[in-house]
This record gives sequence, structure tokens and C-alpha cells, in this order.
Amino acid sequence: MKNFVVITGPAGSGLSSAEYVFEELGYFVIKNIPTTAIDVVIDQLLSEDNKINNICFVSHAITAEETIKAVKKRKNANFRIIILNCGKEELIKRYTLTRRVHPRSVTQKISPIQAIEEDIKSINSVLDYADLCLDTTSLTVKQLRVNLYKFLNNVEESKITSVTFLSFGLKNGIPQGIDTFFDVRLIPNPYWVEDLRELTGEDEKVINYMRSFSVTQEVIDDIICYLEKFLIELRKSGRGSYTIGIACSGGQHRSTYVANYLAKHFSKDYRTIAIHRDCPQLNKE
Repeated sequence: MKNFVVITGPAGSGLSSAEYVFEELGYFVIKNIPTTAIDVVIDQLLSEDNKINNICFVSHAITAEETIKAVKKRKNANFRIIILNCGKEELIKRYTLTRRVHPRSVTQKISPIQAIEEDIKSINSVLDYADLCLDTTSLTVKQLRVNLYKFLNNVEESKITSVTFLSFGLKNGIPQGIDTFFDVRLIPNPYWVEDLRELTGEDEKVINYMRSFSVTQEVIDDIICYLEKFLIELRKSGRGSYTIGIACSGGQHRSTYVANYLAKHFSKDYRTIAIHRDCPQLNKE
């Protein structure tokens, strides 16, 4: 059965921060669907031809009631409603600090304070529909993320950080978007063994060859020693995702093995994945 989540709240209550959580959990996020189109969109998403199973509607307070009623009448999917709420004074403070234009100020030509008051009225009218109601007045972004993760995916607090280990070959350039990388070329290169040249770091023969040298595990242990301390601090900061590059010469043997090893090692404490840029055939769906 497909999973739909509707999240709504006053503008400034944390909808953008919440949206990132859904994206990190693999939800297909759709923002501010016009109420005249909501039924058509839901029908398309529920069709057998559509392979998207986790969908999140982010709805402005203006259209909250119409959106919620549209999804509530459906019985052939799992629908959950999350409402973010926030005190008036805090919303005013947030808008003052960011100098953002309130959506209602533009569409209804009213003052920011009037717009905030109208948002609060709209949300108060739909509170009874909520499966989860979060008051974000005094929540940090990290606390909001933790609450959403626990509700949506039953993920313990320690796993709110997602770590990607990206293997690549330096001869093909350093990938954009990585936060840091480790060079594992100290590990003996299987490329120079003719029988191993066409294999990858996931083949047993290649793994056994590399593990026959003590430096292989030494390199991995040194990386683990550093990351165990670093990732704890990263998690404390509330960081949602971090990408760590693992580099060798060609991105075929050493880096793929080490990336897989690290992803498995840290999976007990973080949401991890290994991606292999230069050996895409090894990437798991």
C-alpha cells in the first residue's frame, strides 16, 4: 500500500526544514498543489503504473483544509497528517529576522502580522485531523528532525544522519559535492595482477589479495578511528547528510572495497550507503 503524508503549518513554522527530512527518507515531495488539482494528482499517484510508493504533500496553511479533506476520503492508501504549529510571537520574530515575504501578504494584500494571524486560524481549524502535531515554537531544527524521523520511520535518534561513501578513481577527477575524501592508494593495487585486473573490489579474489597485506586493514582502521570521532560531532550538530569520498587510482578495486567496508561498519549507528562512481554496475538499487 502506498504511503501519503500531508504536512502543513503556518508559514515560518518549519515546513522547509521538515521537507528535507522527507526527501532524505526517500519520499517524493510535492509542494502547494492547487486544490483544484489535488484529486487528479492523487489519482495519478495511486495508479498501478505509478511506481512511487512514498509521497509527501507539503501544503500551505491557506490550502490545508482542502488538501486534508481530499486525502482523507481515500481508502486505498495509508494517509497520515502532520501539523506543525508555532506561537504568534515566534512567527513574527522569525519573519522579522529573515525579512521574508509572507505568502498571504502577496495574495491577500494584508500586513505580515495579519497574514500570520490568518495562518494560525487556518491551522487551528484542522488540528483535529492531525496524526502528529508538533509545536515548533521552542524546537531547534535538530529536535524537529528527530521528532519527524521517529514518527515517520521509527528511526532512533542516532540514525538521523545519513552518510554516503562514494568510491572514485582520481584519474577521472574528484567528484563535485563530496564533503571530504580519503586516499587509499597505500593499499596494494590489484590492477597489476593480471588475473584480477578485470575484477572489482566486490570480488572475493580481489578482497583476499588486498587483505593479504597488513597495510590494507591498517589504512581502513585509521579511517575508522578518525570517522568514529568526527561523525559523533556531526550527528550532534543535527547534520542530515554527509558524503565521504574514497579514492584510489581507477575507482575499480581498492576504493570500492573500502567504501563497502565502511558503509557496513558504520551502518549500526548511521544510515549509510556505498555508491561507486566509476563502477556503476556495483551500485545497488
